Amino acid sequence: MKRSLWFVMVAGMVVLMVASCGGKKPQPAPQNPTPTSPDAEALRIKRYVIQASEEPKPKWVNKRWYIGKDEEGVKTIFLTVEGQAVRKDNAARLAEAEKIAKLTEAIKQVATREFALARAGMLDPESDKALETYFEETIAAVSKNVNISGAMNTADYWEYVQEVQGGESKTFYIYYKQYAMPYALFEKARKDAWEKQPKPVNKDLQRKAQKVLDSINNYEDQVAQGE
Repeated sequence: MKRSLWFVMVAGMVVLMVASCGGKKPQPAPQNPTPTSPDAEALRIKRYVIQASEEPKPKWVNKRWYIGKDEEGVKTIFLTVEGQAVRKDNAARLAEAEKIAKLTEAIKQVATREFALARAGMLDPESDKALETYFEETIAAVSKNVNISGAMNTADYWEYVQEVQGGESKTFYIYYKQYAMPYALFEKARKDAWEKQPKPVNKDLQRKAQKVLDSINNYEDQVAQGE
């Protein structure tokens, strides 16, 4: 009797030990963070804003360009340029000097985007292929023919910053300028470029591309109005 009782107690202890061991989930080994080498840390550039023309930083500063509406509700292309210099007035002049190059580049991006959307709206691969060269030539013509002088300076923002890299430090100004150009000027340049192409394109394809562009523009107008 004692022997059987002892056997039951031992068996019970074994069962408890197995259950307790099986109930614990294995813990993953702690991951040590990858150390940053002193050389890599020294190469990192850290920038601190000492002073700014306003707080908080305007959202338009971080946008190279975007399509929106001005205060009067007119569809407008907004573009941002910047300049850096030790003196604030020099930084502002450098930003203005970048106007023509940056605006031309931004207009090209707007044209490329619109024609890419128009191409995507054409389900016929043959039509897309036929318009490929035409689109490229038109984009180049639009970028060249848009009257950039019509762009007006609508907002300014500047920061006085300290830039630290390793044991070296320097301070300078970053000056941002926002320009606004009526979308109608871009549309006129696009229309003129289409009509003056040296190689005439199929009118049906041209009308189809224009229809897709119009639908895209209407959609953007609704989004801008919050509809």
